[in-house]
Amino acid sequence: MYVTTDEDLPELIQKLEKCEVLAVDTEFVREKTYFHRLGLIQIGGDGVYGAVDPISVKDLGPLLELLKRRDIIKVFHAGKQDLEILFRLTGEVIQPMFDTQVAASMVGWGAQISFAKAVKKVTGKTINKSETYTDWCRRPLRQSQIDYAIDDVRYLIPVYHKLVKQLEKLKRTEWVENEHREMVNPSHFELPDPQKVYLKVKNFRTLKPKNLAVLRELAAWREEQAMHRNCLAKFIVRDEPLLEIARNLPKSHKEIADIRGINSREISSNGDEIIALINKGMNISEDLYPTVPESSHYSTGRGVEELLAAFVQIRSEVLKIEPHMLADRKMIHSFVEFHEKKEDLEQHPLFHGWRKELIGSDLHLLLEGERGLYINDDGKVDLTHSPSNNKPPKES
Repeated sequence: MYVTTDEDLPELIQKLEKCEVLAVDTEFVREKTYFHRLGLIQIGGDGVYGAVDPISVKDLGPLLELLKRRDIIKVFHAGKQDLEILFRLTGEVIQPMFDTQVAASMVGWGAQISFAKAVKKVTGKTINKSETYTDWCRRPLRQSQIDYAIDDVRYLIPVYHKLVKQLEKLKRTEWVENEHREMVNPSHFELPDPQKVYLKVKNFRTLKPKNLAVLRELAAWREEQAMHRNCLAKFIVRDEPLLEIARNLPKSHKEIADIRGINSREISSNGDEIIALINKGMNISEDLYPTVPESSHYSTGRGVEELLAAFVQIRSEVLKIEPHMLADRKMIHSFVEFHEKKEDLEQHPLFHGWRKELIGSDLHLLLEGERGLYINDDGKVDLTHSPSNNKPPKES
């Protein structure tokens, strides 16, 4: 069912409102815009599947109310951006939800498995992926495009049911629920604070405090303009010339134009505002200068992360779970940093929930020297239980 009018939408909603589980997907374009340009919303369950055209349907209220219901599980595949789009439309996080890609990585189906591969694994069907690079905002859509989009929810339901059974069999339902709780953390969907985006400008640390205050004003303006114009911030002014404006403090349109990489039309339209922002930053009192946070780069002990990563790989093979779901390299790095700085490990993600039991505690014992790695009789790397007996004596 392809819904293109406000009058047809209630019919689809009525057919779906008694479903306990709904498959949900979106099609969008975002190559050049700040926000997603939504082209389709697909939804289905209990044998009823449809695609809603958000460009021609002006009132999506009935659909959004259905998606907001807490008594219906919404199923996505790699749903991070779908959740972001729906958050913008509804003003709240869609839940309860289930992500089949996340669940698949917990049952040994592979890291970030594609939807096509998941469908093939469950149903044996090869779905058509020829429309992957469709411009979903261009009208009219061909019937083949509509069918392609609806198939994304049609086959999502059997994948979901198979994964639920697998998770129950392996007693890993709680693991996935914990991951889903993190996915729907409202902080993930908040727009960036314009007053903090200067921290993402390349080489911002090379500026003096007063110039950094100017950069903060310029970067905030650029971010707000990007939201307002719905374009990427780099299309207004790229990082490199923005940094040079803050460094050189131009006083006129001509001096701005002397900085390479700034569009002349941007200077004509907003040159006065850019100069005003420079003056605003320069006139800020020293006690209000931006503070430069400590560099996030921390060098851990040589070989320590590699040792822990090797153990994560081994444990993941035993559990038949993707290594990055147990602990990715970023998580391992921060865990070692916590340990070396003697910070509270109970506050670290590897000491939360199921991860602490399956991997966190053993990693901690490795760091403490209470466990070690060795080659067992099967030729595989395993944990020793008392390497402390083999430690070299401390020098007196």
